[in-house]
Amino acid sequence: MKIGEVQRDVREVGPSPERPATRGCYRRLVVVVRDGGALPVMSVDYADAWAMPDAVAVVAVLPDAASGTDGAGQGGGGVCRPDIATADAVRCALLARGVDAGASYALQLAAGANAAQSIGEMAHRWGADLVLCDDRSIAHLAQAAACNVLFVPTDQSRRYCIPPRRIFVASDDSASALCAVTEARRLAGEHAQLRRAYLSFDAESAPPTDAATIVLAAARNSDNLAHAIVQAAGEWSADLLIMGTHSTAAQAVWRYGSVGAAVALVAEMPLLLVVGKS
Repeated sequence: MKIGEVQRDVREVGPSPERPATRGCYRRLVVVVRDGGALPVMSVDYADAWAMPDAVAVVAVLPDAASGTDGAGQGGGGVCRPDIATADAVRCALLARGVDAGASYALQLAAGANAAQSIGEMAHRWGADLVLCDDRSIAHLAQAAACNVLFVPTDQSRRYCIPPRRIFVASDDSASALCAVTEARRLAGEHAQLRRAYLSFDAESAPPTDAATIVLAAARNSDNLAHAIVQAAGEWSADLLIMGTHSTAAQAVWRYGSVGAAVALVAEMPLLLVVGKS
């Protein structure tokens, strides 16, 4: 992939000039790309939309999983070393948008290493407040990174408004899950429509809702609940789905590896997982 081609592609599919102005919300962003993969146009668009004026972004490239099958791209000890040129190309695309993308990182994964854990640890060391990636293990990644993670689907045949104009947030009434609602309001600002799905195991006893809130009767099966959340967001034509995490207490419904992880496995739209404040 040539840098000039990447910049041209981003300009051609970039945000519409008539989109409403938006204030950036994140200051330290990590954009994850895959060695040899397609240009993550949606990630570039989101980084452009959500970066504060003084924000700094870095690009981390993951080695192509296929390269490990024949030893290509591996160094000593079975460490897979990606081609940094891919990250540099995306970094130049970010710079063309006015995002200060000062560095590119090549993640060198040992055989059997967990990619999400490696990304998260790197992001945490760097002090990131947002990671953008196409890895569906975002609950694990968010836990390691200790920051919000945006999942961007690899299938970009359907166009979503960026910045999102219709934001769908799902939460219960726990303090940590409500962090997602707060973040959704912050991202929506004055320009986006916001709808909240209140999850309740007893819909009849759920608190009164306003016009922007719906109640989802939650079965005690995270897979069924995940499908219900994704379906409701899709029926509302959401551009972005937001969910929160929970404490690791035994009674927590929104803990890591639970509902958020299940939603990430089935979501085909951008999904932001918000890490609760301790």
